[in-house]
Amino acid sequence: MKSYDISEPFYSNFSINPEIEWQMSRAEKYCLIHLLENINPEYSIEIGTYKGGSLQVLSKYSKKVYSIDVDSEPKNKLQNLFKNVTFKVGKSHEIIHNVINEIESKNGKLNFILVDGDHSKNGVKKDLECILSHNFKHPLTVILHDSFNPQCRLGMKSVEYKKYNFIEHIDLDYIHGCFSPNKNYKEMWGGFAIISINPKIKKSSSKINQSQEMLYNTIYRNSIHVIKDKLLFLKPFKKLFNLNK
Repeated sequence: MKSYDISEPFYSNFSINPEIEWQMSRAEKYCLIHLLENINPEYSIEIGTYKGGSLQVLSKYSKKVYSIDVDSEPKNKLQNLFKNVTFKVGKSHEIIHNVINEIESKNGKLNFILVDGDHSKNGVKKDLECILSHNFKHPLTVILHDSFNPQCRLGMKSVEYKKYNFIEHIDLDYIHGCFSPNKNYKEMWGGFAIISINPKIKKSSSKINQSQEMLYNTIYRNSIHVIKDKLLFLKPFKKLFNLNK
């Protein structure tokens, strides 16, 4: 099994399944495990199932998990492995409302959401807007993976947070990312953004903290994205001529 990062030695009470590919850095894995150990969610939602790497942790520390993916393959491969997980197939921004409503109809406590699905600017923005449009009754932690990817980051920054209630804190660099450890030449990936939602607060915060903004900008200037972002206007032509085949 190919590793996404040099993750050995890995010291944790959580035993990682070596047969499941988990595309997160060592720091991200430690962070996710620690968060879920402490939050101990009743209900969790994952957007972007993929190989089930993060799902193994969500399943371990949550009473119940809903995992959403646009592809049916993760469900087919993983549904017998995680008994407390309900798999939903489809576009997350079309499904997430119904999933949250289903949890609330059971008087369940939704305490944790991991967003790791559509990595386009608009995809990230849509997922966030769908989540934040709900008036949650219980404290909720939202983690967004790949906050160091420029398009993902733009999606996170383009949300009008002042429109939404109960936002206690936003930080795009809860865990910072870097260059991809795979063969994606100088592409920026990884990192966790965090949004804390607390129904008990009197005033919602719309301040977007970027605690590693200087590091992000330094890496960006030396990345392939300086060129790629200037060529984004060509993307519609790629689809038009079906050049991705």
